[in-house]
Amino acid sequence: MRTGDKTAPGKRRVWGAWAALGILVATAGCGGEKAARTEAPETVQGLRVETAQLQNVPNLLEAPGTVIATATAEIAARTTGTVLRVEAKEGDLVKAGQLLAQLDEQELAARRSAAQAGMQQASAGVTEATRGLSMAQAQADIAKKTYDRYVYLKQQKSVSPQEFDEAEAKNQAAQAALEQAKARLQQVEAGKTQAEAEARAAEEVASYARIRAPFEGKVVRRLVEPGTVVMPGMQLFVIEKTGTYQLDATLPAEALVAGPDAPAVKRGATAEVRLDALPERTFTGKVAEMEAGADPGTHTVHARIDLPKDTGIQSGMFGRAMFQRGERKAIVVKSEAIVEHGQLRGIFAVDASGIAQWRVISAGQPRDGKTEILSGLGDGEKYVADPGERELDGKRIAGGREKSS
Repeated sequence: MRTGDKTAPGKRRVWGAWAALGILVATAGCGGEKAARTEAPETVQGLRVETAQLQNVPNLLEAPGTVIATATAEIAARTTGTVLRVEAKEGDLVKAGQLLAQLDEQELAARRSAAQAGMQQASAGVTEATRGLSMAQAQADIAKKTYDRYVYLKQQKSVSPQEFDEAEAKNQAAQAALEQAKARLQQVEAGKTQAEAEARAAEEVASYARIRAPFEGKVVRRLVEPGTVVMPGMQLFVIEKTGTYQLDATLPAEALVAGPDAPAVKRGATAEVRLDALPERTFTGKVAEMEAGADPGTHTVHARIDLPKDTGIQSGMFGRAMFQRGERKAIVVKSEAIVEHGQLRGIFAVDASGIAQWRVISAGQPRDGKTEILSGLGDGEKYVADPGERELDGKRIAGGREKSS
């Protein structure tokens, strides 16, 4: 035994055990602090944090619809024939009366020529009958004057009964010839009128072989090719008038009824129109036509809304008309605050400790750079207003510029 160490061996073993335990605890403590430091959330500086608040927004009635042309012509064949050539295709802009297609018109042209020949013959007959009437009128006038003199001479007993009877017979014959000439003229004039009508009809039928545009517009469908044999009623082209379009919208039946702060939708009402094909643009239109009553099966009513002249608007586009019917309370955020993850839309809500959490929301249609939050964000909750492309879920938002929404 060492003379300098007076501690008993048993006590030295106890103290050694406590020392080892202390070292383990110290080591564990150091490791815990390191783990805690590793699990601390990342801090993001400089983002704008806003507080969602209920505010007054327009109470909009949404009516889906489809863009249609105000005038559409379905051009069909009016006679039987073979298509010789087609002068227009889909997308072409055509003028009123422009030739679209030409049918074989040989048979129709022959009928037209025959009708014109008949009209010329009838015209010649009228000329001849008119000349005959003039001659008969002259002879009748002479015969009448002669007869009048003989009547006077008979009264003076200066003419024999035989001479008087001859003058009277000649007068009667001349007057009868005059009536016959008049009847003949009426007959040939009626024939000429009929021949002219037949010629016009033949000309019109012949024109059926030339398919023309009824008004200025655009060819939206072509259903015929050269060599096609067409029959009366067969559709050849569809043309729509360009520059004048309407949104054929479907509204719920309650749109016909006025509320305390909501006027009824009627002709002349103003609507804001948005088209899916032109998402960055908004159009203003007025109701041009409105059904007076709702459909009993669907409980909906149709309205046609005039759209402004715009080269971007085309028939067939899907859109929505918005009618303002008073105001209501809603939470609205700037559209840039909404983040899309695949098919989901969400917002980074910020809790009391400043931690951002991505939360799925239900949102309305964007309007003037803002979007209504239908569900997923409550009044008084904070959110990141300008997340950009950052992934902020689980991160601490510090040093943000906070303001009310």
